[in-house]
Order: sequence, then structure tokens, then C-alpha cells
Amino acid sequence: MVNFDISSEEDYNLLVRYEKSAAKSKAKYFDVDELEVIIDYYLQFDSHEKSAKAIDLALRLHPGNPDILIRKAKFFIGVNLLNEALEIVEKVNHIEASDIENMMIYGEVLAKLGKKQEAEEVFDRILSYELDYKELACIDIATIFSQIEDYDAAHKYLQIGEEFNPKSIDLLFELAFLFNQKEDIDGAISTYNRILDIDPFCPEAWFDLGQFYFCKEKIDKAIEAYEFALAIDDKDLMSWMQMGHAYFHIGNYEKAMEIYAKHYELTDYKEISLSLIGECYEKLEDLDTAMLFYFQAIAVDPKYVDAYAGIIVCLLEKEMYKESIAISLIALNLDKESDELWIYLAEGYLNLDMTEDAIAAYEEALKIDDKQIDALIAIGNLYLDSEEYELSLNYLLKALEEDKEAEGLALLLAINYFKQQDYELASSYLKDAMEKDAEAAEQMLEACPEATNLISSIAQLKTLPF
Repeated sequence: MVNFDISSEEDYNLLVRYEKSAAKSKAKYFDVDELEVIIDYYLQFDSHEKSAKAIDLALRLHPGNPDILIRKAKFFIGVNLLNEALEIVEKVNHIEASDIENMMIYGEVLAKLGKKQEAEEVFDRILSYELDYKELACIDIATIFSQIEDYDAAHKYLQIGEEFNPKSIDLLFELAFLFNQKEDIDGAISTYNRILDIDPFCPEAWFDLGQFYFCKEKIDKAIEAYEFALAIDDKDLMSWMQMGHAYFHIGNYEKAMEIYAKHYELTDYKEISLSLIGECYEKLEDLDTAMLFYFQAIAVDPKYVDAYAGIIVCLLEKEMYKESIAISLIALNLDKESDELWIYLAEGYLNLDMTEDAIAAYEEALKIDDKQIDALIAIGNLYLDSEEYELSLNYLLKALEEDKEAEGLALLLAINYFKQQDYELASSYLKDAMEKDAEAAEQMLEACPEATNLISSIAQLKTLPF
């Protein structure tokens, strides 16, 4: 039997009856109200094939029915056939010009077709009617504009909704979500505080508030918000985890472990908690204990790649390079699309002077993410060591495009250009490197002993009073 997520037993039985008839390819009769329930269910879960079949049956049983046609328009919107949806909605809208649902879909199609002014005219007309919960209509309109990333229009309609009901929790949650989409963290924090002024016992608002305080690096306030969420619901796994992350972020690894241990007690996914505790021990430089927890995580779930990554890091720190390579290869059998694992494998090879293997592993990382800064710099450095300057420069300049402030990059470029006798560019990058790192001049001399005059000229420039 199909496991339907449906609100009433009657509707559940209806869907089971429909599924059985569809499975046997026997079209039984269903009235319009029943078909609306069936189609709405499939539309809700984006089951396009089943939606299409149910709509086809409905229109064969009830040709031209406006309620079925409007659902066909919803289906077309879902599969991005907007002109087809518009054609249907304009026809239905002509039949029932004052139907709010039809008008809302009409406005949605216009908005998604880029006809913003026409869409707003439709939405404004909806809001001119006497509606029991006008702010809910504003939420629906704002959601439509958010879907097409017109956040200013979405904000406008949420503000209109606030005028009708400034204490609507649903509307304020939408407003907070909108601020998040606009990357306005302060606006989101302010909105969650407004929600909590209305309902101080809303754990979702406390949790979300904690998340935004975390983003603002206000860790104490984030922890306080998670604590309030847990005071309301002490089994909220996400709040336990995020509070652990907050303590980890400020370097209080002992407290983080205490919180992760509480998460371990409550979760069904013990491997996650064990790995997080292992990472705390890793930060405390107790690598053996860290590895013990990582191995415990793998014992719970042999396919948990994060735990393998933790073990590899520990092995690299312990200079156990052969072992790190072995674990890296096991982990890559589980997840070949992890650029991080390829980087770890390359580091193992590199420390064993297996340069070609290291480059090959770095290249695999770049196949997954061609902007992987560590791989770009590492390959550039390796080709620089082998005096393949043009090849090296290709990788280093690509790294420069991605991150001009990447550690050590300016020095590598200075060395490369100096080796190619482009002293002007070498001087420019070396000056940048020396401003960032007091040891850059010494490292330059190690690579290019003949660069003494260049370094001296840069040093003299730094002492000039302008």
C-alpha cells in the first residue's frame, strides 16, 4: 500500500483507491472534488508524471471544468511552461474574473513571464477585496516574487501585509527569510526579535536567531539563543549541534565536546557526534584520542566519509604518510567527488616525494572544482620547483584570479617572474609578499640568491617618507 502523507483518513482512502485504479489502468469515475484532492496532492510534491495523468483523467471525466483547468495551469507553471499556463488562466479568468485563486495564479504567471507591472495590477486588485486574512495573501504574493528573486517587490507586499496584521508570526517568518535571501543579517535578527516579542516560546525563532548571531560572529548571543531554544525543547538536535559548533568556533573545545556528547545521547546518527568530538581532540592536538573517536564513528557507519577525512588529517600531522595514502584511497572509493580527499591524497604523495602522483591527485581535485585554490597553488609550486615556469605561471595566475590574498601566492609569483627575468613584475609581487610576511625576503633569497639588489631596492622604498 502507498504511504500517503495526507491529513484525513477519507482523503487517504481516496488516494489509495485512485492509485489502485491507475495501477490497473482502469479509469474509474471520480467527481470533481475528489480529483481536486488527488491533483493537489501530486502538485504539492512535484510529482509531474502523476499530476499529468490525474489532470488528463479529470478533463476526460469533466471537460472544461474551471477548477481542473486552473490546476492544469499550476502544473504548467511547475514544469515552466508559462505561456501554456497563461493561455489557460486567461480563459478561466474570463469565466470567473473574481475568483481569488485564479487571479493569484494569473499574477504568478505574469510575474514569472517578466510582466511585473501587469502582475502587480492583478495582485493589487486581489488586495482591494475584503479578505479575512489579507496578510496571508501578501505572503503568497511575496513568495511568488521571491521565487523569481525580485526581493524588493516581495518586501513591498510583506510590508503591506504588516499593515493589516503587524503581529502575524507567519508573515514575520517570511520577512526574516526574505532578509536572509537579501543577505541582510541585521534585518533578519531584528525580525526574529520581533517574533520573540510576540511569542517568546517559539523554539524555531530562537534557533534561527542563534544562526544569524553566529553569522555575525556574535557567538555569546548565538549560544544564548540556542540555550533558550533548548529550554523550550531540550531534545532539539540542531540546537545542541549548533551550540557545540559555537563553542568550537571560539576555541572552547572542552565545552564543545560536552555539548556534542549530549547530541550523541539524543541522535540516531551517532557517527556525526563521534566525529565532531574527534575533531575537538584534533584541535587540542591529542591526535591519538581524535583518531579513536573517528574510528568509532566508522564502526557505527563504515561509509561515513567525514570520519575518514579526520583520520587522514591526523595521520598527516603524525607524518604517517603511507598510512594517510592508504586511508585516502579507501575514502575515495566511497566518495570520488570529494576534492578535499584528493588534496589529502596529494599531500601524502608529496611528502613521500612522489611528485607525479601528487600532481595527478591535485588535478583530480581540479576536475571536481577548477577553482580549488590549494590545488592550483600546489601544482604551480611543483612546476616552479621543476623549472617549468610557463606551466607554473598558468596555475599561479588562475589562483590569483580566485584569491589575490592567498597565503604565499605573491611570493611564488615573484620567484616565477624573477626566474623568467621579468624583474618589473617580480618586484611588484615581491613588494606585496614582503608587506604580508616578514620572512618573504629571506625566502626569496633562498629561491633566488641573485635577488639581493631587488630586495634592497624594495626595502629602501619602504623607508621613504611618502
